[in-house]
Amino acid sequence: MQAYGGDRYQIGTIVLGLIMVKIILLFVLAWNSLFVMDEFGQLGYAKYLFRELFDTIQPSKAAGSTAFFKLAHLVGWDATSILLVGRIQTALLGCAIVAMVYACARALGEDRVRALSIVLVLLCFSNFMERVFRTIAEPLAVFFAVAALLVVVRAHALRARHVLAAGVLSGLAFLATQKSVYFNVALGLGLFTDAAMMRRYSTGLARGACLVLGWTLSILAYCFVFGGSNPVPIAESLVFGPIEVATRGGVEYGGLRHLVLQTLLRNVVLYVFCFSGMALSLMRFRQLEERNRIALIFSIVITVLVFIHDQPWPYVFIMALPFMSLWSLAPLDRIVANTRHFRIASVALVTAVVLSFVSNIVYLRFNNAAQLELVARAESLLAPGDRYFDGIGMLPNRSEPSTLWLDRHYVLATLRQGDRSEAYEVFSKSPPKMILWSYRTEYIYPVIAPLIRNSYVTVAPNLRIAGRRLYLDEQEVFDVPFPSVYGLYSATGTPLRGAVDIDGTVFDRPVHLSSGPKTVILRMGSGEALLLPQGSYAGRFKHGTDNLSMFANAYD
Repeated sequence: MQAYGGDRYQIGTIVLGLIMVKIILLFVLAWNSLFVMDEFGQLGYAKYLFRELFDTIQPSKAAGSTAFFKLAHLVGWDATSILLVGRIQTALLGCAIVAMVYACARALGEDRVRALSIVLVLLCFSNFMERVFRTIAEPLAVFFAVAALLVVVRAHALRARHVLAAGVLSGLAFLATQKSVYFNVALGLGLFTDAAMMRRYSTGLARGACLVLGWTLSILAYCFVFGGSNPVPIAESLVFGPIEVATRGGVEYGGLRHLVLQTLLRNVVLYVFCFSGMALSLMRFRQLEERNRIALIFSIVITVLVFIHDQPWPYVFIMALPFMSLWSLAPLDRIVANTRHFRIASVALVTAVVLSFVSNIVYLRFNNAAQLELVARAESLLAPGDRYFDGIGMLPNRSEPSTLWLDRHYVLATLRQGDRSEAYEVFSKSPPKMILWSYRTEYIYPVIAPLIRNSYVTVAPNLRIAGRRLYLDEQEVFDVPFPSVYGLYSATGTPLRGAVDIDGTVFDRPVHLSSGPKTVILRMGSGEALLLPQGSYAGRFKHGTDNLSMFANAYD
């Protein structure tokens, strides 16, 4: 990893080659990896941009990432392409983060080979490679946070305009996700602590004021862009939405500290180098240059805040990894004079790098093929104006009767509230044409069962459509969920010629049905038929059972 002696050019070339392979793997992972449920919702919210956005997101939160993901909606031509374009878009953002980490390392005094080595260390963290491409808010926030630090460390003489620019970028990070307040705190402490160490307290206060001013400018611009002449509700959403999430914490998930242990065990060597590098650099804090002191305090503070966060989902760690990596080579500097120790440390680091490539390839076993197949099939069965429900927003280009987010909190709330819940209200007042079934809808089935049991029929694994399965001369109750023209279709989705008795009247062609329970009997035709809203279904149905493990291993 480190070029102490030997051919530095050759080592730099090898490291650069490994980085390029990692970048290729990053895009392969982005294209193929299993989608986490959060990705669908955060990407899909962009369809509401400038159109009741703040009435749809639950809980209300910063929408900067929503604006970012609007590009995927503009480039994509169907639901599947929007999801994959969003992934590639975020992977490109990851590449920009990597480039800025390299620039930060160079600004902090590292030569080209060492800066490339720091980038390689970052790319070897499993959480970075497996999460930075995901269509969630954190990658965008990290992008702005690294940019803010870069502005500070590249300044030859840190002035008010540099701190103001860093504040604006920190504000943009906050507007991507309010967890980015961690970045604001970390940068503020870095700027003030450095000045305080030099007993320049007025300078520290001035830096803090400039940082807050820049941050405030971003917030104000955001509130007026989205709120127009009434920015106050937008400002309130930036405060009260995060408070709601922060106060409930991760208790409902049974505690998430095991995810901290997971990332530590998977990257133990890399964490040892980064943690010890920060500790060793802190020991010689007074000897460091100003920019290095600021960057070090920033890195330590953000690392502590991320690791004590009460909802440490794996993607949260990417908020700390770019900054931790900046100090990963410091332990080698400390032991370079001891040949034996240096050789052991180098072998350990090289082994960790090699194993990270194996880990990236193994991770591909968690692929998104089944998820994308479900998305494509569901979209093909819905006209642009049709609505669907799944509680996670799997179709980014189709409407939902409600953006109820069925995480653990809302699942428990639904079970507790019963017929007073939002899910019950959806199916009783604005029932969708289709339900995409997952383990989350399975959880709330006891609540919605009375409203869907006789109103929806399974036409493919994880897909239910408004309708009823009929058998020749057998009486069934079809509780019509919404008024529409209904017709007979085969198990493969082709239209059928036949007759159906509805409340005592026989129809031999599609018929308009009002909502409410109907007594239905198949009188003529094949032995089995589906009574469905009129549409184009041929070849789009599929036999099989629901795959409730479609999202299994998403956080492994």
